[in-house]
Amino acid sequence: MNELHAQGLALLRSGREREAMACLREAVALVPGDAAAHYHLGIAHRLLGELDEARAELRIALEAAPTLAPACAQLGGLALVAGELEEALTWFSRALTLDPGHRVSRYQMGVALRFAGYREEAIAFLRASLEPGPRALRPILAHRVRGQLADASNDLSPGPRPLAQCAAPLLTELLDAEAPAVEETLPQEDSGEPSRVVTAVEAARVLSKARAVLALTGSGLSVGSGLATRKDLWQRWDRDAAVSVFRFRQEPRVLWDVISDFLGKGPHAPAPGHLALAECPNLMGIVTQNVDGLHQEAHRRVHGDQIAMPPLIELHGTLLETRCHACHSRTGRAAASYLGARQERPPRCEGCGGPLRPDVVLFGERVASEGMLQAIELAQRCDALLVIGTAMDVAPASELPRVARAKGAVVIEIKRTPSRLSKSLDTLLVPGEADVVLPALVSALRGR
Repeated sequence: MNELHAQGLALLRSGREREAMACLREAVALVPGDAAAHYHLGIAHRLLGELDEARAELRIALEAAPTLAPACAQLGGLALVAGELEEALTWFSRALTLDPGHRVSRYQMGVALRFAGYREEAIAFLRASLEPGPRALRPILAHRVRGQLADASNDLSPGPRPLAQCAAPLLTELLDAEAPAVEETLPQEDSGEPSRVVTAVEAARVLSKARAVLALTGSGLSVGSGLATRKDLWQRWDRDAAVSVFRFRQEPRVLWDVISDFLGKGPHAPAPGHLALAECPNLMGIVTQNVDGLHQEAHRRVHGDQIAMPPLIELHGTLLETRCHACHSRTGRAAASYLGARQERPPRCEGCGGPLRPDVVLFGERVASEGMLQAIELAQRCDALLVIGTAMDVAPASELPRVARAKGAVVIEIKRTPSRLSKSLDTLLVPGEADVVLPALVSALRGR
């Protein structure tokens, strides 16, 4: 690996995709037949939502090194997020023909087969990706495979399933997903016992013994603030594809139309659930999939500026900031400020004229590694994890309850109906709306 290639790969792993791309382009110009450099350049294009360019570089990598199984796996993953299921299956099959022990390809094949309706075959491939061997999956990816396996094992509905971009393998999992044998660090299987339904008072008794409580929140928490859930938006838009980085590159206006639909009539105030969570004793942090900024506002309303807010990790970014998709310059303005009736969609960067976008993670992009590592660290340290208002079907957040449970934490889910966790993880379920359950739970904790 030449110096430019090494530098580009380091930048890629640190999340600096455009700088990585510049280095990798120089690397392939310097050594045109360097298959690995073309492969990593393809990954850089993939991270920036440049689907056609990513495919072109990966095909060049395969021409230079026809036995490069990871390139086949990447092409399969790109086909999967593009909705091309048959092509995805072909690429994964080729990857496994070249390298039968390539665990990531086994995993991806399992995901693709499940979409295609081949449940038993999907389960076999998912299990095979977890088999002991010299190249173990990293623990966080192993957690996700176990979640996929549990979903497939419990889903008895016949026939194909609709493609969902949230279920496609994430690029962050694939870039550095395999490592030398670390079998002793892999998560152990959970008991698989179904969730036990408890009341808010009973959950409070369990929480009263915890000294470090972590909250993992989703869109169900913000319903009381007048914001649409992902399920609501799916009824009006093309599911996750409408907010994918690939769609934004083709039709940037669509993302802004979805945001306008999501926000509805603003402004939005914290709901009772937000305010109750801000008062929760021994709250060590909040990991949220929400992008609305309501956790911060709730803390200010409850505590003012007198008490510092515990760590808040916004895994999917925030609508309170916008940036240029082309030059990455930040505007210092919230997305809502660009949604006036006479505003251009998409709004344009004053510097380069590129399309502005909210500073959020679109489907097909990576969750910031720093935030994810901090979230994992909190999940490993907590005594209790509150999972509030989320279907737990978007990775990598969906695997945090498994991380916490593997370390011995109790997992308490607050949701009107149980999420996918209830079928595969030993949890406590408090059924109901967050705006009702959380105030009751926190009141019981405080003895009120």
